[in-house]
Amino acid sequence: MEITVQDDIHIIKISGSILQSDSEELDRNLSDHNFSPSPKVIIDLTEVNHICSTALGILVSYKKKFNSAEGDIIIVVNDEDLLQLFEITMLDKVFKVVPTIEDAFDEFKLGN
Repeated sequence: MEITVQDDIHIIKISGSILQSDSEELDRNLSDHNFSPSPKVIIDLTEVNHICSTALGILVSYKKKFNSAEGDIIIVVNDEDLLQLFEITMLDKVFKVVPTIEDAFDEFKLGN
């Protein structure tokens, strides 16, 4: 998991599978990182091939937390199976899900 910042937007790039044990690291990274004043976060899942339900729950909880701080989380997914997972769980209604990092940056620019 790698966190970078560009134009006050935090990009969290994850690769491989996100299992239960990885969910704890995701939660810790999100809670320990300073996203002030208004958290704008891109979760890059373009190199992820599996995500567990615990990790999805963590993302939902941080989405609520960041929204209350006038921030947001945008998810980048281009894998058909992961896209289908977001649709089946209706998380595509909770998160803005886009296919590229550039699209995510554009969404934040449109939101301002």
